[in-house]
Amino acid sequence: MIQRYLAALVIVFVLGAGSAHAEVLLTGFGGAAFGGVTDRTRGTFGGSLGFLGGGVLGLEFEFATVPDFFGTGGEGVFTENNVVSLMGSILLAAPAGPVRIYGAGGAGLMKTRIADADQFFNIDSNDFGINVGGGIIGYVSDNLGLRADVRYFRDLQDPVPDNEFDIDLGRVDYWRVVGGLTLKF
Repeated sequence: MIQRYLAALVIVFVLGAGSAHAEVLLTGFGGAAFGGVTDRTRGTFGGSLGFLGGGVLGLEFEFATVPDFFGTGGEGVFTENNVVSLMGSILLAAPAGPVRIYGAGGAGLMKTRIADADQFFNIDSNDFGINVGGGIIGYVSDNLGLRADVRYFRDLQDPVPDNEFDIDLGRVDYWRVVGGLTLKF
């Protein structure tokens, strides 16, 4: 069984092998979160640090926040609420060129915070989350690109806190569409 996993890993790295020089991608982005449990489209922003070689395999780490995810503040309504994600993703991209299309999938932390106006209750949850999606990067110069990305995010939770390892789909999910500037080093 382990030999199969090692063989699959070697094949992925051989297929992803390009030049030994990897591109470092630093991206700031903004856009919209919608669908899932949010009641309407919300603004979102964040940044990512990615590594892509000349081949098809890459890696990315990103931080993003969606303020007022569960609704805007008001008297008697949630005044502080957001969803923050810190994720690591595997990228499968078209080979190096002026335009790169990619697919992404990964996992990490999804932090959900809800506080009401009277501080009667607070929900501050740190859950395991997943994301899947893809996008496109078009380079306008050797070191500057424009990026568009769409992803689906979902939290995972332990339905019964006990000593057994069981994970179920959580209650927080949404789609995110963002665009941004990418600096390539």
